[in-house]
Amino acid sequence: MSKAAPSSPLPSQVWLRNCEKETVEPIEGKLTGKLPEWLNGRLTRNGPGRIEFGDTRINHLFDGTAYIHQFNIIDGKVTYQSRYLNSDTYKKNKKADRIVVSEFGTAAYPDPCKTLLQRFMSAFTPISKAEPTDNCLVNVCYFGDQLYALTETRNLRRIHPETLDVVGEKVSLVNFLSLSLSLSHIYVCVCVCVCAVHLCMTISPSDIRSISRTSTGKKISSIQQAEIVSAIPCQWKMYPSYYHSFGITENYFIFVEQPYVFNLKRFLLNHYMGKPYFSAVEWYPDQKTKFRLVHRKTGEMVKTVYAANAFLTFHHTNAYEKDGQLVIDLASMKDGEAVNALMMKNIENPDFVSEPATMPTHWRFVLPLDVQKAPENTNLITLEGTKCTAYKRPDQTVEVHGQSLSSQYFDLQRINYKYNGKEYQYAYGVEVNPKGSIFSRLVKMDVNSGETTLWHEEGKVVSEPVFVAAPGAIKEDEGVVLSTLLDMNNTRFVALLVLDPVTWTEIARVEFEANGTVTSSFHGLFAATNEKIHMY
Repeated sequence: MSKAAPSSPLPSQVWLRNCEKETVEPIEGKLTGKLPEWLNGRLTRNGPGRIEFGDTRINHLFDGTAYIHQFNIIDGKVTYQSRYLNSDTYKKNKKADRIVVSEFGTAAYPDPCKTLLQRFMSAFTPISKAEPTDNCLVNVCYFGDQLYALTETRNLRRIHPETLDVVGEKVSLVNFLSLSLSLSHIYVCVCVCVCAVHLCMTISPSDIRSISRTSTGKKISSIQQAEIVSAIPCQWKMYPSYYHSFGITENYFIFVEQPYVFNLKRFLLNHYMGKPYFSAVEWYPDQKTKFRLVHRKTGEMVKTVYAANAFLTFHHTNAYEKDGQLVIDLASMKDGEAVNALMMKNIENPDFVSEPATMPTHWRFVLPLDVQKAPENTNLITLEGTKCTAYKRPDQTVEVHGQSLSSQYFDLQRINYKYNGKEYQYAYGVEVNPKGSIFSRLVKMDVNSGETTLWHEEGKVVSEPVFVAAPGAIKEDEGVVLSTLLDMNNTRFVALLVLDPVTWTEIARVEFEANGTVTSSFHGLFAATNEKIHMY
């Protein structure tokens, strides 16, 4: 636990901001340029809005208090509003004026009114009875017509799409799926019914990763209709891998089992010693990163194990099948120390610079699908234009080697979602500055050529770009890309930025002056007006 710093050593560092006053009621902004007439809907974003309570402060960027931002576009007029996610965690921390609920990298601060004996005894609360945080600060998504905030625990919070206030009590997936954790990224599929697919997992010595699906085909809440479609045993029983997202194609779910793992023994020990869970995460660079495939229709796991040299990934870009092979694109880091760079002590240190190996770049892997009768020690990749290779070894493992598409730092990547699981050409993301982990520039990448185009404005910080396709669009990059701008010096400034995906130039922006300090965000989505299905 850290004591709050008396003042920020980096006034321009947006990750160190605390929003002291919400902008609950929508405010209208100043438009420059021209918005497309067809662009109507809500851009909702989620991220940390506060790093301090009283004289206690979070230790890791992933532990900030969830804060929801929203831009509402109606017939050429845009409003902005924002507010804290009114979770149980937020209310407890605010009431106590200190951090009382443990997060990923921050342990709860002990009650100063308790005696040493009382503090000692309270540390022995069984982990089975410990309620995980509902501080859902990472992402937002729709299950049917219901908007939810997500994080990497079993708890979700439903949000009213107009007021941004929470609706009802927290939703715990354990009530429907008997699982411990959930990922912050989902896929929305339109097949026989509309369903959302995401990965959940148990935390136990016999760790199981499970794919769950929620359907909107019935009248009851889609969350209550959640079902397990597959269960995959973890290769290291006491060391389950960390996951943030996964891939999906027409026929497969794709999981990257990386040697960035939770040491369950240390995890339990930390719980009873009042230490953060983050200190139980370990990186094993000598182990392989493995691709696990699951058939979408049957839920059966493909027996073939595909192994690559160790890498860490947070975000999948896209994946698709072609000529009997599976193409997987993702943001990759060669060193698991990347998560350590997001400790607040590093973010606030003006001299700290992340090592190149911990910075994300865009990589492609190609997996041959039918390898049962394939020859050993022969490159099985036949796709044209790729340098990726795959060799079946005597133990039947397929050794894969990926291809770096670009040396450009690139993460929080998004695509035209209509091309999800299909062959595509363009991805959009942010450049992460190794000094302070600031989102400094917007990146457009041609994944076929590796060519990148950058957008930047001096003194501004960008956010994850969200692609919105134009109605009736024929071309992949026909539409707009939405992002937000923060000013490094004016803490109340926020703007909605609208870019042309083809030219990667600004079409329009709408600038606002919020009621209080505006903080940065991680992920978000756009929900178009009169749209029946809100895709990601």
